[in-house]
Amino acid sequence: MRVALLGATGIAGQGIAAALAAAGHQVVAWGRREKLGRHIDLAQAGAGMGIDWRGIDALIHAAGITDETARDPELGPRIAIESWRTVLDAAKRAGLARAIYISSAHVYGPLEGAIEEDAFPKPANDYARLHLAAEQVLRSSGIAGDTIRACNLYGRPADLKRFQRWALIPYGFPREAVETGKIVLKSPGVQQRNFLAARRLGEIVAATLAQPPAPWRVRNAVGRDTMTIREFAARVAGIARIVLGREIAIDAPPPIPAPPALSLGTSWGGTGAAQDDLDGFLSGMLETLAAERDG
Repeated sequence: MRVALLGATGIAGQGIAAALAAAGHQVVAWGRREKLGRHIDLAQAGAGMGIDWRGIDALIHAAGITDETARDPELGPRIAIESWRTVLDAAKRAGLARAIYISSAHVYGPLEGAIEEDAFPKPANDYARLHLAAEQVLRSSGIAGDTIRACNLYGRPADLKRFQRWALIPYGFPREAVETGKIVLKSPGVQQRNFLAARRLGEIVAATLAQPPAPWRVRNAVGRDTMTIREFAARVAGIARIVLGREIAIDAPPPIPAPPALSLGTSWGGTGAAQDDLDGFLSGMLETLAAERDG
């Protein structure tokens, strides 16, 4: 299958591209960087108008909303709704058979308790609301569509100097440990999060493409590790003690009663070849950040 991939250089995109290639698909990379060969910037009005859809069997959108773009009242809706609709309209006119949107589990609202794929969305912030809006754009497009919702995704950035998503704790906590010797929590940190390797997300995408297309389908992408933010900080500090050879302090407000434990249900039952390796990722990030600091 020849698959067009929006956001091929991002964390999700890299994992998806690797998994699709391993499954025998031909990946056509589209993104903001000219070097990709197919330049599409969803931040620009009319994005995707000149796309050549010949030979494309499926489209995967992994260049969705970030916390940073969600804070911009003009840019967020343009990326999530206007440009995405323009791309899908062009795809439908060209006869594209199916599309997949990489969304966020935050569309469910508070991530607590048992959350199945048929749970009613209750987005609580602009980031989640825009992801849900992008899902609905796909659902109403007339193209067979899959939405895959993940929680905290991790994977090595292609270029740390260009990387901007330091607000995400899999990246921000290791950087704090290296630069300040302290991890600062903005809340008591009792809320739970699920952590998923980008390559494992890619295998879920490949498994979805292997199924016959459906008019509309939602799938939770679930990683092996679920823990509180506080526990994640402690995990980073423990690995940093080994990698950096020093103690890392955790500065956090006193803990409060924890909400119900998070459990994301999923219809994808495969294990895949790419097992989650959160400790290996954190160790590698700490080593790389320390080398960059000292270099």
